[in-house]
Amino acid sequence: MNTDVTQSDRRRRAGFTLMEIMLVLAVLVVIAAITLPALKGPMDNHRLRVSGDMVRVEWSHARVKAMETGRTYVFKYQPELPNFKIEPWYMEDDYLESDVVLGFGGGATTGGAGANSGDVSYSPTSTTATSTMELGELPEGVTFVGSETELDERSAFLSVTATAGDEDLLWSDPIFFYPDGTSSTARILIMNERSRFLMVSVRGLTGVVHVSDLMTAEEMQ
Repeated sequence: MNTDVTQSDRRRRAGFTLMEIMLVLAVLVVIAAITLPALKGPMDNHRLRVSGDMVRVEWSHARVKAMETGRTYVFKYQPELPNFKIEPWYMEDDYLESDVVLGFGGGATTGGAGANSGDVSYSPTSTTATSTMELGELPEGVTFVGSETELDERSAFLSVTATAGDEDLLWSDPIFFYPDGTSSTARILIMNERSRFLMVSVRGLTGVVHVSDLMTAEEMQ
């Protein structure tokens, strides 16, 4: 009889009680509450580093595209936002000399055999073609702060000849990448939600891009 009682007790103790499960869950919640804030900082810094690498790759891509196509490419971003874009730089003379014909509605169609209508879009208030525009966005929690660009003769000329539209006011000044492999000499600053900063710079003569280490606001000064 004692054996039967012992086996019955063992069967009853084979699983966890509701109280034990709730106790384990409570411990897990406490551990998560302690560890998640500690992990958030490294995760935010990792996303900032990824953003720096993203800008570096996009600039290198724009430089290669400029050399391949023989067309100047530009990089622009929206301050205090994660958005950026890369597009070929067209001036009004380009449209006058090409087979792009403006339609009555301000849109553009392309003439010639094999041309597809609507391949290139054009706005009278903008001198940039949007057919090959590439839009991008930095990882979550990372935004553009500002930039500094040294104007050479070419970039100064292109900036002066550009006709800025209302949409252009939402974007930064352009960083140019030229067909000969050179570019604007520029520095761009990005930051995460923990006020950690990272600077990406490009040397105009060589087109070499450098990404800095993470910096605090004090280190920036």
